[in-house]
Amino acid sequence: MAHSQVEEVAHGLAVWVEDLLVDLERLESSLSPRLVSDFAGDPPHEVSSKTRRALGRDVADFLEEHPGLDGAGLIFQLSQLKPETARIEWWVRDEEKINRRDFILDPDSDRFYDYEYLEWFKGAFHAGTRTVAGPYIDHLGVDDYLLTMAVPCSVDGVKVGVAGIDILMNDVEAELLRILSPLSGCAVLSRHNQVLVGNSAQLSTGVRIAVMPPGYSRIPIAVDNVDLSLLYPDPQLG
Repeated sequence: MAHSQVEEVAHGLAVWVEDLLVDLERLESSLSPRLVSDFAGDPPHEVSSKTRRALGRDVADFLEEHPGLDGAGLIFQLSQLKPETARIEWWVRDEEKINRRDFILDPDSDRFYDYEYLEWFKGAFHAGTRTVAGPYIDHLGVDDYLLTMAVPCSVDGVKVGVAGIDILMNDVEAELLRILSPLSGCAVLSRHNQVLVGNSAQLSTGVRIAVMPPGYSRIPIAVDNVDLSLLYPDPQLG
Protein backbone atom coordinates (compact mmCIF):
# COMPACT_ATOMS: atom_id res chain seq x y z
CA MET A 1 0.00 0.00 0.00
CA ALA A 2 1.60 3.26 -1.14
CA HIS A 3 1.93 5.94 1.53
CA SER A 4 0.60 8.49 -0.98
CA GLN A 5 -2.63 6.50 -1.13
CA VAL A 6 -2.90 6.54 2.67
CA GLU A 7 -2.40 10.30 2.64
CA GLU A 8 -5.08 10.71 -0.03
CA VAL A 9 -7.58 8.76 2.06
CA ALA A 10 -6.67 10.75 5.18
CA HIS A 11 -7.20 13.95 3.19
CA GLY A 12 -10.61 12.74 1.98
CA LEU A 13 -11.62 12.00 5.57
CA ALA A 14 -10.41 15.42 6.69
CA VAL A 15 -12.44 17.16 3.98
CA TRP A 16 -15.61 15.30 5.03
CA VAL A 17 -15.21 16.25 8.71
CA GLU A 18 -14.06 19.82 8.01
CA ASP A 19 -16.93 20.55 5.62
CA LEU A 20 -19.49 19.44 8.19
CA LEU A 21 -17.89 21.48 10.97
CA VAL A 22 -17.65 24.59 8.80
CA ASP A 23 -21.32 24.26 7.88
CA LEU A 24 -22.19 23.78 11.56
CA GLU A 25 -20.24 26.91 12.47
CA ARG A 26 -22.17 28.79 9.79
CA LEU A 27 -25.42 27.48 11.25
CA GLU A 28 -24.40 28.72 14.69
CA SER A 29 -23.55 32.14 13.26
CA SER A 30 -27.02 32.35 11.71
CA LEU A 31 -28.91 31.12 14.80
CA SER A 32 -27.15 32.97 17.63
CA PRO A 33 -28.13 36.51 16.46
CA ARG A 34 -31.77 35.48 16.77
CA LEU A 35 -31.25 35.06 20.53
CA VAL A 36 -29.94 38.57 21.23
CA SER A 37 -33.25 40.00 22.45
CA ASP A 38 -34.26 36.96 24.51
CA PHE A 39 -30.80 36.70 26.10
CA ALA A 40 -30.42 40.38 27.02
CA GLY A 41 -29.38 41.03 30.60
CA ASP A 42 -28.41 38.42 33.15
CA PRO A 43 -29.62 34.81 33.07
CA PRO A 44 -31.87 32.96 33.43
CA HIS A 45 -33.44 33.56 30.02
CA GLU A 46 -36.41 32.26 28.08
CA VAL A 47 -36.53 31.63 24.33
CA SER A 48 -39.69 33.29 22.98
CA SER A 49 -42.15 31.54 20.69
CA LYS A 50 -41.27 33.98 17.92
CA THR A 51 -37.56 33.21 18.26
CA ARG A 52 -38.23 29.48 18.42
CA ARG A 53 -40.18 29.59 15.17
CA ALA A 54 -37.34 31.44 13.46
CA LEU A 55 -34.78 28.96 14.80
CA GLY A 56 -36.94 26.10 13.58
CA ARG A 57 -37.13 27.52 10.07
CA ASP A 58 -33.37 27.99 9.92
CA VAL A 59 -32.61 24.50 11.22
CA ALA A 60 -35.18 22.91 8.89
CA ASP A 61 -33.55 24.65 5.92
CA PHE A 62 -30.14 23.43 7.13
CA LEU A 63 -31.33 19.83 7.42
CA GLU A 64 -32.93 20.01 3.98
CA GLU A 65 -29.55 21.09 2.61
CA HIS A 66 -27.81 18.23 4.48
CA PRO A 67 -29.85 15.06 3.87
CA GLY A 68 -27.20 12.91 5.58
CA LEU A 69 -27.85 14.51 8.99
CA ASP A 70 -30.39 13.21 11.49
CA GLY A 71 -30.79 16.30 13.67
CA ALA A 72 -29.46 19.76 14.46
CA GLY A 73 -29.98 22.70 16.75
CA LEU A 74 -28.86 24.58 19.86
CA ILE A 75 -28.28 23.18 23.34
CA PHE A 76 -27.86 25.69 26.17
CA GLN A 77 -26.06 25.61 29.47
CA LEU A 78 -28.97 24.88 31.81
CA SER A 79 -28.16 27.81 34.10
CA GLN A 80 -28.82 30.12 31.14
CA LEU A 81 -32.50 29.08 31.07
CA LYS A 82 -35.47 29.53 33.35
CA PRO A 83 -36.05 26.05 34.83
CA GLU A 84 -39.81 26.13 34.25
CA THR A 85 -39.44 26.84 30.51
CA ALA A 86 -36.03 25.27 29.75
CA ARG A 87 -35.96 23.51 26.40
CA ILE A 88 -33.42 22.28 23.88
CA GLU A 89 -33.87 23.92 20.49
CA TRP A 90 -33.51 20.72 18.48
CA TRP A 91 -35.09 19.41 15.29
CA VAL A 92 -34.85 15.92 13.78
CA ARG A 93 -35.58 14.24 10.50
CA ASP A 94 -38.75 12.17 10.78
CA GLU A 95 -39.26 10.27 7.53
CA GLU A 96 -40.18 13.00 5.03
CA LYS A 97 -40.68 15.71 7.66
CA ILE A 98 -38.49 17.72 10.00
CA ASN A 99 -40.00 17.94 13.47
CA ARG A 100 -39.06 19.50 16.77
CA ARG A 101 -37.74 17.06 19.39
CA ASP A 102 -38.41 17.67 23.07
CA PHE A 103 -36.29 16.34 25.92
CA ILE A 104 -36.90 15.94 29.65
CA LEU A 105 -34.91 18.61 31.49
CA ASP A 106 -36.42 18.08 34.94
CA PRO A 107 -33.57 16.97 37.26
CA ASP A 108 -36.08 15.09 39.43
CA SER A 109 -37.12 12.82 36.54
CA ASP A 110 -35.45 9.45 36.01
CA ARG A 111 -35.42 10.42 32.31
CA PHE A 112 -33.58 13.70 32.94
CA TYR A 113 -31.33 14.41 29.96
CA ASP A 114 -28.19 15.42 31.85
CA TYR A 115 -26.31 16.41 28.71
CA GLU A 116 -23.90 18.84 30.35
CA TYR A 117 -21.70 15.87 31.30
CA LEU A 118 -21.61 14.38 27.82
CA GLU A 119 -18.43 14.65 25.75
CA TRP A 120 -19.89 16.78 22.97
CA PHE A 121 -21.16 19.40 25.45
CA LYS A 122 -18.06 19.43 27.63
CA GLY A 123 -15.81 19.80 24.63
CA ALA A 124 -17.74 22.46 22.75
CA PHE A 125 -18.94 24.47 25.76
CA HIS A 126 -16.44 24.03 28.59
CA ALA A 127 -13.32 23.60 26.45
CA GLY A 128 -14.71 25.90 23.76
CA THR A 129 -13.48 23.79 20.85
CA ARG A 130 -14.90 21.90 17.92
CA THR A 131 -15.87 18.47 19.19
CA VAL A 132 -16.57 15.16 17.47
CA ALA A 133 -18.11 12.64 19.89
CA GLY A 134 -19.06 9.04 19.31
CA PRO A 135 -20.01 6.53 18.35
CA TYR A 136 -22.41 6.30 21.31
CA ILE A 137 -26.03 5.42 22.09
CA ASP A 138 -27.92 8.52 23.19
CA HIS A 139 -30.18 6.67 25.64
CA LEU A 140 -31.86 9.75 27.17
CA GLY A 141 -31.73 11.86 24.02
CA VAL A 142 -32.74 10.61 20.59
CA ASP A 143 -32.09 6.97 21.66
CA ASP A 144 -30.01 6.04 18.62
CA TYR A 145 -26.44 5.09 17.71
CA LEU A 146 -24.85 8.40 16.79
CA LEU A 147 -21.93 10.57 15.94
CA THR A 148 -22.35 14.12 17.28
CA MET A 149 -20.45 17.22 16.20
CA ALA A 150 -20.66 20.38 18.29
CA VAL A 151 -19.22 23.91 18.33
CA PRO A 152 -19.54 26.74 20.87
CA CYS A 153 -22.55 29.04 20.68
CA SER A 154 -22.22 32.63 21.89
CA VAL A 155 -24.66 35.54 22.07
CA ASP A 156 -23.14 39.03 22.10
CA GLY A 157 -19.80 37.53 23.06
CA VAL A 158 -21.18 35.47 25.94
CA LYS A 159 -20.93 31.70 25.64
CA VAL A 160 -24.41 30.26 26.26
CA GLY A 161 -24.25 26.71 24.92
CA VAL A 162 -23.41 24.76 21.79
CA ALA A 163 -24.67 24.21 18.27
CA GLY A 164 -24.71 20.58 17.24
CA ILE A 165 -25.53 18.03 14.60
CA ASP A 166 -26.31 14.32 14.93
CA ILE A 167 -25.49 11.75 12.26
CA LEU A 168 -26.78 8.18 12.54
CA MET A 169 -23.88 5.74 12.56
CA ASN A 170 -25.38 3.85 9.61
CA ASP A 171 -25.00 7.05 7.57
CA VAL A 172 -21.51 7.76 8.94
CA GLU A 173 -20.42 4.24 8.00
CA ALA A 174 -21.83 4.51 4.49
CA GLU A 175 -19.97 7.76 3.85
CA LEU A 176 -16.67 6.86 5.47
CA LEU A 177 -16.49 3.34 4.04
CA ARG A 178 -16.70 4.95 0.61
CA ILE A 179 -13.75 7.20 1.45
CA LEU A 180 -11.80 4.30 2.99
CA SER A 181 -12.44 1.99 0.02
CA PRO A 182 -8.99 2.44 -1.64
CA LEU A 183 -7.42 0.86 1.48
CA SER A 184 -8.05 -2.45 3.21
CA GLY A 185 -7.93 -3.30 6.91
CA CYS A 186 -8.01 0.33 8.02
CA ALA A 187 -10.09 2.45 10.41
CA VAL A 188 -10.89 5.97 11.53
CA LEU A 189 -10.06 6.36 15.24
CA SER A 190 -11.48 8.88 17.69
CA ARG A 191 -9.44 10.77 20.27
CA HIS A 192 -10.17 7.87 22.64
CA ASN A 193 -8.75 5.35 20.14
CA GLN A 194 -12.26 4.07 19.49
CA VAL A 195 -13.09 2.94 15.96
CA LEU A 196 -15.57 5.29 14.29
CA VAL A 197 -15.61 3.27 11.09
CA GLY A 198 -13.38 0.43 9.93
CA ASN A 199 -13.41 -1.81 6.89
CA SER A 200 -12.39 -5.09 8.51
CA ALA A 201 -14.03 -7.41 11.04
CA GLN A 202 -11.26 -6.68 13.55
CA LEU A 203 -11.81 -2.94 13.25
CA SER A 204 -15.56 -2.65 13.54
CA THR A 205 -17.39 0.43 14.79
CA GLY A 206 -17.10 0.94 18.54
CA VAL A 207 -14.03 -1.25 19.11
CA ARG A 208 -11.43 0.42 21.32
CA ILE A 209 -7.81 0.03 20.24
CA ALA A 210 -5.93 -0.17 23.54
CA VAL A 211 -2.61 -1.14 21.95
CA MET A 212 -1.40 -0.47 18.42
CA PRO A 213 -1.85 -3.72 16.45
CA PRO A 214 1.38 -5.27 15.14
CA GLY A 215 2.14 -4.13 11.60
CA TYR A 216 -0.06 -1.03 11.79
CA SER A 217 0.70 2.68 11.70
CA ARG A 218 -1.50 5.74 12.11
CA ILE A 219 -1.50 9.25 10.75
CA PRO A 220 -3.55 12.24 11.90
CA ILE A 221 -6.65 13.34 10.02
CA ALA A 222 -5.86 17.02 9.59
CA VAL A 223 -8.87 18.93 10.96
CA ASP A 224 -8.26 21.97 13.17
CA ASN A 225 -8.92 21.26 16.86
CA VAL A 226 -10.22 17.73 16.21
CA ASP A 227 -8.18 14.69 17.22
CA LEU A 228 -8.95 11.94 14.71
CA SER A 229 -6.54 9.53 13.05
CA LEU A 230 -6.34 6.91 10.34
CA LEU A 231 -5.11 3.46 11.36
CA TYR A 232 -3.73 1.39 8.50
CA PRO A 233 -1.57 -1.69 7.83
CA ASP A 234 1.98 -0.54 7.10
CA PRO A 235 3.97 -2.81 4.75
CA GLN A 236 7.20 -1.34 6.07
CA LEU A 237 6.41 -2.90 9.45
CA GLY A 238 5.51 -6.30 8.02
